Amino acid sequence: MIFCSVNKCDNFFFKPQIIGFIIGVIPQIRNLLIGNDAPLHVIEDSASMLGNAAVPTVTLILGANLLKGLRGTSNPPLWTVVGIIVVRYIFLPLMGLAVVKGAIYLGLVKPNPLYQFVLLLQYALPPAMNIGTIAQLFGAGESECSVIMLWTYALASVAVTLWSTYFLWLLS
Repeated sequence: MIFCSVNKCDNFFFKPQIIGFIIGVIPQIRNLLIGNDAPLHVIEDSASMLGNAAVPTVTLILGANLLKGLRGTSNPPLWTVVGIIVVRYIFLPLMGLAVVKGAIYLGLVKPNPLYQFVLLLQYALPPAMNIGTIAQLFGAGESECSVIMLWTYALASVAVTLWSTYFLWLLS
């Protein structure tokens, strides 16, 4: 029995990632759907339009979450927020530095400075907007997540500036 809802999909082959993988791997299906000369090109255009609309939608959800955090309807403990910020902006970039340097030492990553900078910068960025979106969709911890997101994004400009300056100095 195939049963799919918003929260759960019981059939392994009905997941969107598997469908995308199948379309990408099988050349006959890929040529049928993808490309300007494909007979079913309208499906690719429709998926692209939906994907493009997702970016501003998630940005609006982030703004709403940050506004809820600013209003402070629920305050998580101060040390919880401080701990998350310290781990996110101090320990995670240091750990990323160790991971990237270790990968270079083991020969898994080529010593290209631009590529290394991009890899290192990923560890210093604020948390993903998807966390707030998921919290809002499920209604669990929504206000706490809003406060945490507010403070992490408020401190992101300082943290990302300092870490990117250090990473550039390190790679130069």
